[in-house]
Order: sequence, then structure tokens, then C-alpha cells
Amino acid sequence: MSIAAALLALFWGVFWALFLQFSPTGRWLALRRTWLTVVAGVGVDLLILLLVLPLDAWLTVAGVFALSGIGLIARSLWNEYHGDAYDA
Repeated sequence: MSIAAALLALFWGVFWALFLQFSPTGRWLALRRTWLTVVAGVGVDLLILLLVLPLDAWLTVAGVFALSGIGLIARSLWNEYHGDAYDA
């Protein structure tokens, strides 16, 4: 991995954690829309990977993440739309 990508990933992870922990918007997102914070975090990670992976490899990695997340995102949107009526 290139040093620039590694440092960028480190900076991004620390920035995202601090934002989620200490800003009102970040705390709300972490509490109420956790799935969205994961999507944003992974999305930026995928962008960072563009710096070190050839495009064909990156497309494979991005495709796996996108396809594996469809069910979870759909579930989260369904529950939000229905007001989390399924809380036990």
C-alpha cells in the first residue's frame, strides 16, 4: 500500500470517528442512522483504494461491497419508512 493512501486512510478514520463522536450531527447519525455512517465510511475507503488498486481490481472490490450491502440498506430503509414498527 502506498504511504499516501495509508496516511489518508488513517486521517479519514480519525476524522470520521471524531465527527461522529463530538458533533451534534455526527452523534445523531451514529445513534439514528448507523447504517448510513457505515456506508459513508466504506464509500470513502473505496475512494482511497482507487489510489492503490488497478481499476479492474477496484471495480471488483467495489462491486462486492455494493452488492453485499444492498440487503442491509434495503432493510434499514424499510424499517425507517415503517417507523421501526418491528422493534420488540
